[in-house]
Amino acid sequence: MKRILIPLAGLCLLTACNPSSHQQTEKSVTQTVNTDSIQVVHGQLIMGHEAYSFTPDADTTAYWVIDKSGDLKKRYEAVLPSDAKPYTAIPAKLKVRIQGPSSEGFAAEYAGVMEVMEIEEVGE
Repeated sequence: MKRILIPLAGLCLLTACNPSSHQQTEKSVTQTVNTDSIQVVHGQLIMGHEAYSFTPDADTTAYWVIDKSGDLKKRYEAVLPSDAKPYTAIPAKLKVRIQGPSSEGFAAEYAGVMEVMEIEEVGE
């Protein structure tokens, strides 16, 4: 019985250490991430001193927001109630380019980055 178990255990260990199985797993995970794509998204926008984030509706993933025009911050502040607490979420509909994760600053704490291409609605 031991003669069969020892070679069988060794075979199982060698199979588990096969790097090609790990590469296949990494490849399939990479293919499911849709980065650098432009799309229109609706969700919750939060802007503050240390946060520019957007969480799409029906999702729990928060993205760092980049708005090179500066218009998004102005529109966010314009619809924010006067008695709003810091980092209040406001509904927004944005046309964005979804990018991969960042390694810089506060953006590194988020799953990815959304670059705003067009502002469709804020606070509606």
